[in-house]
Amino acid sequence: MALIWTIACFALMIVMYLIYQSIKWGSEEHKWQEWFFKGAATAMSALLAGYGFFSRPSSTALLILIGLCVCVAADVILDRHFLAGTAAFALGHICYCAAMVLLQRPGWPSLIVFLLMAVGVFALYPQIKKLEKDKSTLPYVGYALLISAMFSLSIAQKPLLMLGALLFAGSDVMLLFRIVKNIPSKRYDYLCLGCYFLAQFLIAASTVF
Repeated sequence: MALIWTIACFALMIVMYLIYQSIKWGSEEHKWQEWFFKGAATAMSALLAGYGFFSRPSSTALLILIGLCVCVAADVILDRHFLAGTAAFALGHICYCAAMVLLQRPGWPSLIVFLLMAVGVFALYPQIKKLEKDKSTLPYVGYALLISAMFSLSIAQKPLLMLGALLFAGSDVMLLFRIVKNIPSKRYDYLCLGCYFLAQFLIAASTVF
């Protein structure tokens, strides 16, 4: 039953994602439909996490489910207000981090990875600064450090959770690169968001398997 539910949610996620992209890259703007299908794609991962939680209730599964539900809202908010959407995603990441700490206590490897990633974040600060020339970039730096913490904590977790965190971090790096370099490529956008939705699905699947 778990495998069937997982396959069904994955198939529906792909369908929602492809509809979202077809509307986004269509000749006409249909923002409400675009937001709906973007959120619906992430909602399929939340649906899978809900199945995982109700099948095997635990605090970690509940935190992941809450994090995914927050990310569904963040998907919509991000397109309307970038900073508010970033804050919503940060809340989702906090839920993921809390779940990981409960699952497996972090050790020295996680700390070392976090410190290395933090150095990378501050090395990229001039690029992050370009996002908001006349405003504070501290929220974005804080978000980048939170992503770094999530991935660092994931290296002690089960493979599905670790891979999900890796893809999430990779997707955000690609998004930053796309914004800074102003890349209009449709293929690049499919790759960036494809990694994001797959990341969410793998995080959700960690509650089932």
